[in-house]
Amino acid sequence: MTLAAGRVDVGAGNVYLPLVFTNKGSTTCTLTGYPGVSLLDSTDAAIGAPATRRGPTHSPITLPPGGSASAALHTLNEGMTDTPCRGAAARIRVYPPDSFDAMKISARSFRACGGVFEVEAMRSGTGG
Repeated sequence: MTLAAGRVDVGAGNVYLPLVFTNKGSTTCTLTGYPGVSLLDSTDAAIGAPATRRGPTHSPITLPPGGSASAALHTLNEGMTDTPCRGAAARIRVYPPDSFDAMKISARSFRACGGVFEVEAMRSGTGG
């Protein structure tokens, strides 16, 4: 399994960042539910609490070799509320659903703002 950050979608005061999981193995795998997500600073220390779950779960997603699924991170644009943004993250730590092995990717300037840091359930495709 590999992990990549998709294209940031910004609009109407919201920011979404898809986390894209791709099955690089030779057999089918299944993903169900929510990944565990935390923001990390440059020393790999957590910045605030992990992401909370947003929205309903979806049916299990079966990924053939080479197949992808995603879950979107959600926060608010800076200045949308009186709650300040968290510190800038260097990396995002992600635990795939039902896994105890974390993966890390560059935060690519993503930071949680407005007291909102949420992750949506896994869904098919790369859009989050």
